[in-house]
Amino acid sequence: MPRKVVKLLAPVFGVLLLGACSGGVTGGDARPVSSSAAGTGNSDAGPLSGVPRVPKALDTARFQKEPCGVLTAAQLQALGVAAQGEPNTTPAPKCAWSDWRGASKMDFSVTIATNRDGLAAVYRNRRNFEHFEPVEIESFPAVLLGGKEVQQGRCDAEVAVTDRLSFSAKVALDDKSKPEDYANPCARAKVVAAEVLKTMKAAS
Repeated sequence: MPRKVVKLLAPVFGVLLLGACSGGVTGGDARPVSSSAAGTGNSDAGPLSGVPRVPKALDTARFQKEPCGVLTAAQLQALGVAAQGEPNTTPAPKCAWSDWRGASKMDFSVTIATNRDGLAAVYRNRRNFEHFEPVEIESFPAVLLGGKEVQQGRCDAEVAVTDRLSFSAKVALDDKSKPEDYANPCARAKVVAAEVLKTMKAAS
């Protein structure tokens, strides 16, 4: 992913990691999910009080090994994305697409957050975000969040796939061409997250 996007989106991810390590602003135990636990997706124990539970745990083991597989070629085409995904597994499985100059006019990444405890970390740190909007995406609990960067074409959709594991779909719209939905980037992040969920549900 281009440095500019990483620089602008890193604060959101950093806040969530800090909450996972320190317990966040509202307290509670934060237990990072191991790769094995995240893969099986046990949803027997709810995380933090008030955090929505998933309707059915999804198995993400395949996508932790091949993070760019979260979106099919057909889905990328429907999103208007021609760029190839660039995988990374540190500190968590992630795939990034750089398509600012393409038809989609966006850069985005999908990260399976195996290094924190799902949406509990997000809710624990909700006071740190200017934009915090609980939603459902494909019947799964999610949060659209960000700071001032939401007004700059950037948004993060955090989606629970088990009660201890979530993924993030971070979107950065081109600030030069400024597509029609530039002022509402969370709508685009929600669309990307929905496509990822469709892939994960089909594989579970």
